[in-house]
Amino acid sequence: MLLLIQPLFYAKLRILGKTISQWMKANQENIDRFNDRADNYNKYRPGYPDALLTFLFTYNQITSSSCVLEVGAGTGILSQKIATWGCRLTAMEPNDQMRAKAQAALQQFSNCNVVCGSAENTGLPNESVDLIVCAQAFHWFNMQAARAEFQRILKNGKQVAIIWNMRNTETAFEQEYQQVILKFSIDYLTVIKREERGNDLATFFHQGTFVQKQFVYDTYLTFEQLLGRTLSYSYMPNTGHPASHEMTKALQLLFDQHQYKGLVGLSYHTKLFIGTL
Repeated sequence: MLLLIQPLFYAKLRILGKTISQWMKANQENIDRFNDRADNYNKYRPGYPDALLTFLFTYNQITSSSCVLEVGAGTGILSQKIATWGCRLTAMEPNDQMRAKAQAALQQFSNCNVVCGSAENTGLPNESVDLIVCAQAFHWFNMQAARAEFQRILKNGKQVAIIWNMRNTETAFEQEYQQVILKFSIDYLTVIKREERGNDLATFFHQGTFVQKQFVYDTYLTFEQLLGRTLSYSYMPNTGHPASHEMTKALQLLFDQHQYKGLVGLSYHTKLFIGTL
């Protein structure tokens, strides 16, 4: 019997090892998606509504002694706003280029620490965090591994806030811009499918209960800003890609057709999901 059990045991170990290896490879590929996009991401990605920041601050009763962790902080767009709360902030970003931008942007804040780490392995002490914020990042996480890690580092009863800026397709420009995205995207539908996990977070939050809020956010862009924002999307052709020239021409034509006084409007509905684990 023992001779039969041992081969089965080692076979399961090999399968587990292969699964972990595959996950690690996919995770690194997701991190690398933003290589060579940090400049455009930092300059042209939208920020977040002031009403959202006010809600997070008051709802979580943030004080100077609170410890806030932003996971997937990118270039520090949201981190710069959180840092003004005066709390102790850890901005965590696994992509080297993005993290370098965050470090440059956040060096003015003595209460902020920029570190390398991931949702699945933060490296932070047990029960050390008062609020975890994930903005435009949660869809890249391994949900179950991140949940276990967040449970470990959160203080009892403290919360996780998941945020997405979702582009609207209401105006004629926004609808036609969406068609340009669909035409030239590399894997847009795959990314959107990942983002749709925000519609079903019952398995993530404690007993499936969480608070959901939505905020309106309008942006107005020059052509340079529109192009830069488009190039910042990980699912779009980057500069040097064979399709980037045709995409730029399509964007220029679209912009020229809809611009008013040198600007086009691109609006968002910003979704917030917040609850305990």
